[in-house]
Amino acid sequence: MKVLAFNRHYLPGFKAGGPIRSLANMAEALGDEIGFFIGTLDRDLGDTEPYPQIDTNAWIKTGKAEVRYFAPGNVSIRAIRALIEELRPDCIYLNSFFDPIFSLRVLVARRIGLTPRIPLLLAPRGEFSLGALTLKSLRKLAYIKGVSMCGLTRGVMWHASTVIEADDISRSMLIDSSLIAVGSDLATAPPANAASAWKPRESGRPFRLCFLSRISPKKNLTGALRAVGLVKASVIFDIYGPKEDEAYWAECQKLIDELPPHVSVTYRGEVAHQDIASVFACYDLFLFPTLGENYGHVIFEAMSVGLPVLTSDQTPWNDLREAGAGWAIAPHPRSVAACIDEAAHWTLAEQSATRAACIRYAALILQDSQSIEQNRQLLFAAARIGVQ
Repeated sequence: MKVLAFNRHYLPGFKAGGPIRSLANMAEALGDEIGFFIGTLDRDLGDTEPYPQIDTNAWIKTGKAEVRYFAPGNVSIRAIRALIEELRPDCIYLNSFFDPIFSLRVLVARRIGLTPRIPLLLAPRGEFSLGALTLKSLRKLAYIKGVSMCGLTRGVMWHASTVIEADDISRSMLIDSSLIAVGSDLATAPPANAASAWKPRESGRPFRLCFLSRISPKKNLTGALRAVGLVKASVIFDIYGPKEDEAYWAECQKLIDELPPHVSVTYRGEVAHQDIASVFACYDLFLFPTLGENYGHVIFEAMSVGLPVLTSDQTPWNDLREAGAGWAIAPHPRSVAACIDEAAHWTLAEQSATRAACIRYAALILQDSQSIEQNRQLLFAAARIGVQ
């Protein structure tokens, strides 16, 4: 079986976060039995220069997938059509609904008959969560209506990471649940001995917080900053991630300038995926009050090295408190601040117990073979169903 997947950014890129990891982890888990071919841009999110030594005229082996890299100006409907006709895949797999380049052009080419009517699976990657749809809502609602009226998603199967996301897709696209397959995103095992790098916070030292994600409205760094401004404990808050939205970063910077003196905030820049574990080992809590995640790879990655998480209730990780691994709460600044103050007063024994709980929870996720089987079945099911 051959799957042709399109994703605007892919390895060796990392700045686009979760969608890259979701697709790469699927290819690694299933690549021995399914041929993955991936069309993507030749540069990372926000970069003006391509990856070094990338041949855009050939398939390049990346992990267990074959990747074709495109310069931004070369992703035409004609180029997409040529790629599909070259491969004749059993299934086309889109990894965004709102991407006007790789998703919209594929859907348009398919609708007007420029490409073979190959079964198509579409994973919106959390784009239909309520939190995500509140951002640029009028534009998104108009886009959804236009795509639906033109019949661009007619005969498409949908991939949801959770039952919650399946409900979001059904509600937004007004489609029956029978057209939506649920398959959890697949996690990445942490580097060996990554958790052992942690050093407990000494008595009297500031509480160490970090935020690691794309700096964009959906990730809600402004909410994190408003919360730390209400914290009573002395804290160090370090921010990592690409400044995807410069206007939003300016808003964040204004909030930083207004913080009280017992809160120290520093922007630390971008972090390559292979370095995330070593960064997380330096902190006491991962603060991530996101407005919506269909999975949240970075949440798992924090727990896998023993870092407790304080996130919103708009992710699949809503049992963190029960697991002893942190909190998943409504991202109101006062509620978030109260959790930070509670964690800042943990004893050494409580710190160690929480870290052990995080590692146990992440280990259970990695041992879950059901997620791999779900992803295998949804790809084969999409190919079998065919095109209506």
